[in-house]
Amino acid sequence: MAAALLLATPPAFAQDQPQKKPGFFRQLGESLKDAGERMVGAKPRSGTRTQGGPLYTPISGAGKIVGLFKGEDHQAAQMGRLDWPRVALTYKEWGANLSCWTVEARIWTSSTASTTETFQACADAPLTIKDDLGEEAELNDNARTKATTDLMVGLRVRPGKPSTGDQRTTGPNPPREPFSVITSRDGVAEQARKVALSVAWVSGYLRAEDLYPGPSGILTPFRDTRVWIGGFDPAGNRDK
Repeated sequence: MAAALLLATPPAFAQDQPQKKPGFFRQLGESLKDAGERMVGAKPRSGTRTQGGPLYTPISGAGKIVGLFKGEDHQAAQMGRLDWPRVALTYKEWGANLSCWTVEARIWTSSTASTTETFQACADAPLTIKDDLGEEAELNDNARTKATTDLMVGLRVRPGKPSTGDQRTTGPNPPREPFSVITSRDGVAEQARKVALSVAWVSGYLRAEDLYPGPSGILTPFRDTRVWIGGFDPAGNRDK
């Protein structure tokens, strides 16, 4: 069902069809400015996405979150074989109408050792990769929506793995539903997941292959629960 939501055409990411990847990514640059027409349900844009602000801006403790998960065995992570590092996100400055939030990430390297980094992450910042041609491509709107709805909302801690249940804390264990925050303020939960997506992307926790079907045409469920929303600082509410 998840794959069907993403694809209006046959699977675009089989290994013998690399030329179809623009169906999930928007090629950047003037020579490919119309590639957005091949997106699944998305409209082409003029130029790149700049109105959302930068993906990551360090404030203090810089450099800890960038690439944190990129050097590890991603497949092992999806199978629940990696326990560390873990990251709890606390939103220090936030709001449904605030594009860029201030985030404190508590990074756990064991059950007793952690450090923090504070940075700014923007909800609608471009999420880019280098495609198979060595050109820069941007994750399209449908893929972003897939990540912040089906993937994040559907994520659950595996049975037998430690969690804090419905309570959100800064760790070392995640809540049962890492990204499914419940708020009474319209738009805050959705914006919180968009900001978390930016953090997931810059850290390497979430990757392009997690959002499109493999050669079989089947989308593998995302099962890594080592990043979660730990809470909101009440003093940081900008929707007052």
